[in-house]
Amino acid sequence: MKSSILSGDHEPLINFRSQGKAFDLAIPTPEHYLPLLYSLALQEKGEEVSLFNDRAVAGALTMTSVQVG
Repeated sequence: MKSSILSGDHEPLINFRSQGKAFDLAIPTPEHYLPLLYSLALQEKGEEVSLFNDRAVAGALTMTSVQVG
């Protein structure tokens, strides 16, 4: 997911249900995931995207956040 976000390749993120088991485990229900797509939709051509707060806590809990612009 991170590489798709940073590279601007949003297609795999949009079609998240066809990306395999890792995506299915990471996104059991879409209500917490879909806001990411809304945020990425605001990205204009050539505009930078960065990640922050992307370290796992207690081994598995992550709150990776995206900054556009």
